[in-house]
Amino acid sequence: MTLKNGKHRMRRVAASIAAVATLTSGMALGASTAIADTENAAEGAANLTLLAGWDFTGDYKSENGTIADSTGKYDMTLHNGAYVEKFGDRSQSEALQLKGDSKQYAEIDSGLFKAAGNTFTVEFAAKSRHSDDGKHFSFTVGKDRNKYLMYYGSTDSVKTVISDDTWKNEQGGKVAVSDNNNKWHNYKLVVDGTKLAVFRDNALIIYKADTGITMSDLESTVTYIGKSFYDEDNYWNGALDDLKVYKGAEPINVATGVTVAGADKVGEGESTQLTATVAPEDAVDKNLTWSSSDTSVATVDAEGKVTGVKGGTVTIAATNPITGVKGEKRITVAELSDQDKAKADVDAAVAKIATTTTENLPLDTEGEHGTSIVWTSSDAKLITPTNTKYSNPNADIDVAADPYKDGGVVNRPAYGDGDAKATLTATASVNGESASKQVEITVKEKTRTAPDEGYAAANFKSDNGNDERIWMSSTEGQNFFSFKVRNNGNAVLANDADTGGLRDAYILRSHDGDKYYMIATDLKVYAAGAGWGNVQTHGSTKVEVYESKDLMNWTRTNGDGNGGIVINDEYAGMTWAPEAYWDDDLNAYVVFFSSRMYNDKEHTDPVKNSTTGNSSYAQVRYAITRDFVNFTAPQKWQDTGYARIDSTVMKIGEYYYRLTKNEESGAAGDYITTGKSIFLERSKHLTAPTTKADPNQDPETGWQLLEQNLLPFEGPEVVKLNKDDPLNTKDDDGYILLSDNFNYRAFMTTGKALSETNWNNTMLSRYPDFNNEKKAVKAESGAQGFIASGSNGGLPSIVRHGAFVNVPQTVLDVMKTWTSDNPTTIQAVDSTTTVAYDADSRVLTATVKASDKGTVAGSVTFTVGDWTSDPVKLNADGTAQITVPNTVSGSAAKAAYDGYTDGLVKASSGSIDVAIAAVTEPEPPLSSDATLASLAVGGKTVDLVAAAKGTATMEVADPSKVAADDVDYALTDKENARAEVKVAGNVVTVTVTAQDGTVKVYKVTLTKAKGESGGSENPGGSGSSGTGSNDGGSAQQRPDKGASDGASDGASDNAIANTGSSVAALALCATLLTVAGVAVMVRRRRS
Repeated sequence: MTLKNGKHRMRRVAASIAAVATLTSGMALGASTAIADTENAAEGAANLTLLAGWDFTGDYKSENGTIADSTGKYDMTLHNGAYVEKFGDRSQSEALQLKGDSKQYAEIDSGLFKAAGNTFTVEFAAKSRHSDDGKHFSFTVGKDRNKYLMYYGSTDSVKTVISDDTWKNEQGGKVAVSDNNNKWHNYKLVVDGTKLAVFRDNALIIYKADTGITMSDLESTVTYIGKSFYDEDNYWNGALDDLKVYKGAEPINVATGVTVAGADKVGEGESTQLTATVAPEDAVDKNLTWSSSDTSVATVDAEGKVTGVKGGTVTIAATNPITGVKGEKRITVAELSDQDKAKADVDAAVAKIATTTTENLPLDTEGEHGTSIVWTSSDAKLITPTNTKYSNPNADIDVAADPYKDGGVVNRPAYGDGDAKATLTATASVNGESASKQVEITVKEKTRTAPDEGYAAANFKSDNGNDERIWMSSTEGQNFFSFKVRNNGNAVLANDADTGGLRDAYILRSHDGDKYYMIATDLKVYAAGAGWGNVQTHGSTKVEVYESKDLMNWTRTNGDGNGGIVINDEYAGMTWAPEAYWDDDLNAYVVFFSSRMYNDKEHTDPVKNSTTGNSSYAQVRYAITRDFVNFTAPQKWQDTGYARIDSTVMKIGEYYYRLTKNEESGAAGDYITTGKSIFLERSKHLTAPTTKADPNQDPETGWQLLEQNLLPFEGPEVVKLNKDDPLNTKDDDGYILLSDNFNYRAFMTTGKALSETNWNNTMLSRYPDFNNEKKAVKAESGAQGFIASGSNGGLPSIVRHGAFVNVPQTVLDVMKTWTSDNPTTIQAVDSTTTVAYDADSRVLTATVKASDKGTVAGSVTFTVGDWTSDPVKLNADGTAQITVPNTVSGSAAKAAYDGYTDGLVKASSGSIDVAIAAVTEPEPPLSSDATLASLAVGGKTVDLVAAAKGTATMEVADPSKVAADDVDYALTDKENARAEVKVAGNVVTVTVTAQDGTVKVYKVTLTKAKGESGGSENPGGSGSSGTGSNDGGSAQQRPDKGASDGASDGASDNAIANTGSSVAALALCATLLTVAGVAVMVRRRRS
């Protein structure tokens, strides 16, 4: 952005400022003054008398002739080929045609407006094809460039002023109008003494209650249509019809007062409707604009609906834009309870989160009502929760803290793995009250990527007319100097809201490469008729933000129809040249922009720098975003007390490098001495603040000045050359720096050269002609210096401040074919599938490749003979493998790729002729596993290692009573192995035989426990008679016996037989004892 120089342009700027200033003066009139004007209309205003009229009927093709008016008193003379034409958009009505490029104009007898005097009315129909250049008159009456009344119509605005001292004292106004480009509208210009008014289609659009100038003060009544009194001005390009001039003027009843009615109170989050009444009742313009004195307390929409934001008091005003009279109402917003605050804040925090995302999420940790918000995640690996112990690791150097406290960082599934979901829970708390809410988030898998094969650019054309729109250009491939404007040379994107202007576009690819973001200045310099001075003081606080996958089909990030997004505060005079860069520390984008700052919301008291004492200078601010919809509050980034604008950033290694324009006309401190030029800085921290341009600043903690005057003028941009670009270096280190010097200039360099630059080793000391446009260097790998844009095809022909970005082939293809009438989109690329077979392993390998060398995802199906596999998922490298079953045979193998769900790569198939024979599968080998998994005797576990060695021992009450049934074991190979248990003497032997005959023996030697007698209960039996002794040994063979299993039925029967006599003796004793009155319990132990 630039403040333009030049005598004529500055005249126009000052004229516009004067017009707005005088219009504002008229708007400030009180109600009593306005009423007095109405009651004391100038003499002669009661009735209108027609003095002259031209409807051009019957004058078709009149050229360079004279056309008499309807009264026959006054002539209109046509010059330089001006003629009367029939207009199809006016039902073939004849009208005066003026082509400004041919300097055509008409002149009316000066006696007409001499007869009209100081009070007259002019009516006409007109359409303008002329851009809003500020350098033409459509209709004028007066003496010369010093004294004149003029009407100015452009494609975007209407202006009417009267002056008795050139542009310096133009009194009247200029307004932006819609639907004015080559469209017919009816106008009425009223001069009533010193009162001036203009109507468009019966609506009052310009009004000045007292210009202080009458027509008599102009001293002459020379009258032109299409010609200016300023010789250097352009001739008007437009048409005029049904011109009538009346003596006299009807009274103009403008608004003299506004009364606002409605409720005095509203709750937070609630709304109430106000109404406004304009006086007098017959006011010609009853339009009102609504405003709030503090939008943080309450907002008001265009219809007067007030919505409470937080507790407090606010003034709501309804203002008539023509006279400036307004009505006001004081409204109190009732504060919420703590519980309601928590609920409101948690609702708001959840509402701003996209439920399907490709970006990190802006998980707010503080609410509008003073609550703290903590987020938890059902899958912390997919979406991170709030770190309640977070602290800024760089707080000591004033680097931005993560506003989301480590929360909301998304780890997206790999391309081809599909989407994933997690549930987030937000809890807002304040003063012991809390509220929670859940939301399910779908995290999209990563997108397909492809190598960059060319470049694209976005630029606007000029400050005038309808040129503050975006044109798109692209290269013919890997040749940076082969740009061509696309869409048949027409603009691709226009601002349909806010100021209507769109300029200084910056484009960056999203962090994961899914899409491109465009952020642009909301600025139309001459739309309000104020010019450069006004738009720096009362400019927009918005940026216009769009997104696109192909750079041609754009949608607003906040939804089409919603206009720009406010990212600056009410104390900023403008929001210019926004750019953005990814900050690895914050896991977010940092958006930075230029602003003039003020101490008051009316912007009358500019901020003064405490070091330099300067004020009304531009500084650079930043805000943080993760989705280009929600932005943090703006923060100061660069404030040195000298004007800075147009920063752009790149990262080389661990350092961020920043190019910025010195907007001062001369020095900006001790080191930057060249005005209106671009300097270079670096820092390890993107958001580190800058308060001084200093080569001695440590780049580890702040921004270090490396070089001044590296590039000319403004709008610097940086492009890393594509890896396969012939101009790139072999080590992929080529860069192109660009600057907007009213036409983009390109300078080639390398990352190494930039990283070696410092105040004592500048680029200009190593390459003295680096920025010398008179000494261009050849565009070749490793070049250092200016490249003449015409030498290799050229830079974009739409030349003003914009962006350059690397793009893959699919985007280049869209840009080449896209038109406004036929908006194409990205098409699927071709793919090839090849098949390889390894006979030794019987493994088939399919390799899928995309024609643009990008990644592929999806699955492959293999076919051999009559056999078809299930789909096999592709690996990240585009391969898939499968082992052909031994039973399958065939003479060829085929692989079919099915494409993927995103439709970005076409399906394909491939085959290979190869003999694949079926293989008879051999019998599986016999198992040799003869090991025990566990062993226990009488419920006691045995050490298997010792048992296998034959050295295991175990104490029991009576070794002679242990039987095979007391031994429990488990086999490792339960299916095939068998075990035999044998108890001989005091030795337990378990012999395990594997399926293949392998034998392993486990032995346990039993010893009598100390202090035990033979009559006590013990494993193997009970009683003291010794009946059932194992002296003769016992043995059992079974496939497996778990440690908790009971004895088999056969073993049980054998045990009962062996102890039968004991049972009988005990029964007899029990009978005898029962008779004696003694209860006897008999328990038989069985394993």
